[in-house]
Amino acid sequence: MPVLKWLNQNAEKALASLLLAAIVLLIFGNVFMRYIMNASLSWGEELTLWLFVWFVWLGVSYAFHTGDHVRITVLRDLLGKRGQLYVDVAVGLLVLGFLAILTWECLKLIQMPFVASQKSVVLGLPIPILYASAPVGATLSAFRVIQYLKRTLHEIAALDNAKA
Repeated sequence: MPVLKWLNQNAEKALASLLLAAIVLLIFGNVFMRYIMNASLSWGEELTLWLFVWFVWLGVSYAFHTGDHVRITVLRDLLGKRGQLYVDVAVGLLVLGFLAILTWECLKLIQMPFVASQKSVVLGLPIPILYASAPVGATLSAFRVIQYLKRTLHEIAALDNAKA
């Protein structure tokens, strides 16, 4: 169980940190090769792009985990605590629906023959690996939204119990 708890608390952060470190090393290496050695890495830019796309999708999930996404709360803040929680649940359900549709549509796109058969220009990697970042990130985000909804519903129940 401690492994699952650690993964729940740190999975996106650890993976995003590794990806960011790899991106920085690749960019540094390419700059060194280009300006010091006079020969750049032909594959460095493409791999950096791939890592960055995966980094972004993991970052989206991590922001859901920490509650750090930008929110407009002008109307929500006019409500009482219970009203705010109900708005949070409604928004969470809408976001969950969006993420489910996004995941479904991305999976359909990846399975299309013209996408499934493509390879990247320099590295020759299958393009579906790059495109898979979206449904993986959206699925991880959906998991984090479900966790948030569960906590919010527990808060509503606690308010109801305190009122009774």
